[in-house]
Amino acid sequence: MPNDHFEQLIEQLKLVVNEPDFDKIFRTLTEGEDGPTRFQLKMELRRLASPCLQTVDLRNRVSGRCQPYEFLGRKHYLDDVAKDIFERGLKIYGGVFTQDTFEQILNAENNNRVIQEKEREQALQRKAQHAERIATREEIPEHDDVRSPYIIDTFQFGQYPYRAEERMNFTVEVTLNDEYGDQRRAITSDLSVTGLRIRLDAAWQKQVGDEIDVYFTGLAREFTIDPEMAVPYTIVAIDQQGEKTYFSLNRKAEFTSSSLDSFLKRFINGYKKRYRVNIDNTYQTLMNKGHEQFLMPRLGALPIYFSIHNKQLHADYVLTTDNNRHIVEDWINEHNQIALGSIFNPRRSQHFLKRLADTPGATATILTFSITARGKIHYYSALAEELIKNNLWRTFVNFAARKSSFRVYQFRLRSIDSNSAWQPQSVPYEVQIPFRLQPPTPKVKHAIEPLTHLGVLTDITESMRQFAHDDYDKGLVKSLKAFMHPPSVPIRTKDVRLEFVDLRKEQRFSYRSRCRVRVGKSIREGMVLDLSVHGLKLQLDDAVALQAGEVALVSLTGFEKHHRKFQLRDIPYLVVNIDISQTTINLKTPDSSEKHDGALFFRYLIKEHRNQLKLLHENTSLNGLELCLRNLYCDAPPTVPLYFYQNNKRQVTLRRAGLSRWQTAWLTLLQGLPGSRASNLNVQPLLRGDSLTTMLLPELQGLSRSDRPRRKLLLLKLYREQGEAVLRTEWHAADQFDTAAILSFIDQCLPDAVFVAVAVDLSKTGRPDIQFVQAEMNYLSQYAAHRANELEEELWQVYGIADTQDVTDDLLKFADISLEHIRQQQQRLAHWLSL
Repeated sequence: MPNDHFEQLIEQLKLVVNEPDFDKIFRTLTEGEDGPTRFQLKMELRRLASPCLQTVDLRNRVSGRCQPYEFLGRKHYLDDVAKDIFERGLKIYGGVFTQDTFEQILNAENNNRVIQEKEREQALQRKAQHAERIATREEIPEHDDVRSPYIIDTFQFGQYPYRAEERMNFTVEVTLNDEYGDQRRAITSDLSVTGLRIRLDAAWQKQVGDEIDVYFTGLAREFTIDPEMAVPYTIVAIDQQGEKTYFSLNRKAEFTSSSLDSFLKRFINGYKKRYRVNIDNTYQTLMNKGHEQFLMPRLGALPIYFSIHNKQLHADYVLTTDNNRHIVEDWINEHNQIALGSIFNPRRSQHFLKRLADTPGATATILTFSITARGKIHYYSALAEELIKNNLWRTFVNFAARKSSFRVYQFRLRSIDSNSAWQPQSVPYEVQIPFRLQPPTPKVKHAIEPLTHLGVLTDITESMRQFAHDDYDKGLVKSLKAFMHPPSVPIRTKDVRLEFVDLRKEQRFSYRSRCRVRVGKSIREGMVLDLSVHGLKLQLDDAVALQAGEVALVSLTGFEKHHRKFQLRDIPYLVVNIDISQTTINLKTPDSSEKHDGALFFRYLIKEHRNQLKLLHENTSLNGLELCLRNLYCDAPPTVPLYFYQNNKRQVTLRRAGLSRWQTAWLTLLQGLPGSRASNLNVQPLLRGDSLTTMLLPELQGLSRSDRPRRKLLLLKLYREQGEAVLRTEWHAADQFDTAAILSFIDQCLPDAVFVAVAVDLSKTGRPDIQFVQAEMNYLSQYAAHRANELEEELWQVYGIADTQDVTDDLLKFADISLEHIRQQQQRLAHWLSL
C-alpha cells in the first residue's frame, strides 16, 4: 500500500478478517475510500490471510537461539521472538499459519537482515546530510578531507589490533567505588568477559593504573547477578570527550568468579548480534592489511634478513617479488648460489652495527659491478665512504658505469625482534572462523629465531648513472682489486618468494652454464643466466655488435659435456633485446613450425632435471616462512607509499598514505608540512600547480599491472623568506633527467637552504588481495555487513601506488658535492625538522 493511512487500515482490518460481521466493519472503516482503493484493500487482506506453506528456519539469521517448533507435521526453527509472533498469528487467524505471520517473522527487529538494512539507511542519511552541508556551504571542520583533494588519510603499517575477547556494544548502569570510598554511577559503552569501557558524565580525578571496584547494578536488576559483588578493575586508558570521560578497564587477574565468567560469556554470545560486537579493531586491521597487500607484490626494494655470527651480518634470506627480482639475479654466481651476502664482510658488518648503536637506523650508498671471465663471475662492491676516503670515488664510478653490471644501491638497516614475525588475526582465537591462520610451525620458528636485523636494498642506478663521466685515471684501476669479493661464498642466502599471480607465458628457470655465441664472424664466450623452453638470457664476457631481430648462433658448451645425444652447437635464436653495454642478451626461438634443437633440449632438461633447476618465481622456503618475513618487513618499512584511487567516473585522486614506525627524515618532513595532522597528510606543498596531472597521472595511466615501477625524482628546496617557511619543488624523470638542471638546483640550495631529493616509484595496482584478509572480512561481514561492503568497495578503487623514499645523500655524493656541504645539509635538515 502506498502510505501509512492504508497500512493502518490493514492493521485494523486483519484483526477482524475472520469475524462474521467483517463486511460491516470493512464498510464502516473504508466509508471515505473510492471503489478501486477498497478493492485493493480486500485483495491485500486476502493475500495476508492466505495459508503459508513455507518452512521457517531462522538459524544464523537472528540474534537469538533457535529451537525446533513443530506445526501440522512441519518443523520450523524459531527463536523466542519468532515463536511469539507465530503463536499470536495463530490466534488472530483461527489456527492458520498465514502469509502475514510469515512476513512478520522475517521482518522482526532481531533479524540480521533488518538490522543491516537499518544501519545502511542510517549510513545513507549521514552521507545525504554531509552532501547537504556541502551544497549549502556550511562550514566544514578542518579535519574533513573534502576541503582539499591534497589532504589524504593515513594508515599504520604493521598495526593489527588484536583482542583476546569479543567486546559487545552494550549500555547498562554500573556503580564504581574507589579505595577512598568515593562512589560514582556510570554507564557502560561496551563490555567483554574481563574488560569494560564506561562513561562518566562528571569529572573524576583518576589516572591510568588506579584501581576501582565495579558493581553490576544494572544487570543485577534483570539477571541473577549479586548486586553486592565488587569486581576489581584497573584503569588502562582515559579518554576525555567534551564533558564526558571514558575509562577503559581491565579486570584484575587475581579475581576469579566462574559464575560471573559463565554469565558474561552466555550473555555476550546470546546478545552480540542484537547489540553488535565492537569490530573497530577488525576494521582497522583490514584497512591496514588491505593496503599493505597492494604494495608488497610491487615492492621494488629487496628486504634482506640478517643473523649475526662471529660479529658478522649473515644474509640468511631475501624476500623477492617480480619488481625486486632483478637485484637477486645480478648476484647469482656461476655455482647458482646467491652471492649477495658477500657484500657484508666482517669490516662492513662492524661499521653498520656501530652505527646502529648510535641511531635507530643505518644508511649507506653501495656501488657494485661484476666481470665475467673464464666461466667465473667476479664481483666488486664498495661503500661510498670507502671510496671517498681512499680517493677512488671518481675512478670506481666512471670505470664501473661503462659496464652493464654497474649498480648503485641505497642500503638501510634496522634491528628487528623475531617475535614480531607472527601476528595473530584480529578476531579472538576462541571465535570459530574459516581461513584462520595458524602460528608458525616449530621448523619455521627455528628458522626465524636467529634473525636480528632487516636490511632494505634499493636499486637507484638509473637516478645516479647519468652523473658518471668517461674520464678516470687508468693507473688507479688496479686499486679497485681491493674491492673484489673472495671467490668462495661464505654465506648461503635463501630466496623466499612472495606469492601472487604470475603473468609470464612460460616458466623461467635460473641456472648458470657456459655458452658460446657466434654473430657473423664474431665469436664471444658467455654464460646462460636463465632459461625456458623458448627463451634464453645470456651474459657475454665481451661486447658484441647486435640489434633486436638479428639471428645469433648459440652453442651450449656447458650442457654439451653431459648431453651428447642432443645437437647443442650453433642453435639459431632471435635477439629480442640487448643492453647498452652489448653484453646482456635476451633471445627467443624463431617463429616457425620447424623443430628447434634448443626448445627440444630445454623441454627435456626441465622435465628430467626439474629438481636441479630453480624456478624464478618458485618459493622453496619452509611453509609459513614467507608470511613471517612479510610481517617483519611490514612492521616498519623505510618508505612512505601514497595510494591513488579511481572512482566510478574514472577520476584518479590521491587518497591515502602508509606511515611506518621507522621514523625517517622524509616521513618526519611529511608529517610536519602545514595542514598535516596525526590522521592525515597535506601533500599540497609537494604537488603545487598541475604537478599531479602533468607529472604523475600520465605516467601512472600509461602503465599496466605487470610493468616495473616508473621512477620520478622530486627535488625540494626548503628555506625561509621574511620569516616564513617556503618550499619549492622540481620534478624529473629518473632515466632521462637534465643533470645540469639538477646541479643548478642543488647549487641554489647549498648557501643557506635545505636540499631534499625523493625517489618516487609509480606502479599500477591490480585487484585487491581479499583472500589474504578473508577471515577478518567474514567476521566483519557477520556483524557489520555494510562496513565490510564499504571497505571492500574502497579497496577495489585503489588504482596505483607512488612509493617514496629519501635519496638526498646518495644524489649529493654523485653530484660531487663535498663532504662538508653534505654535513651542513644534514645539520640544516635536522634543525628544520626539530622546529
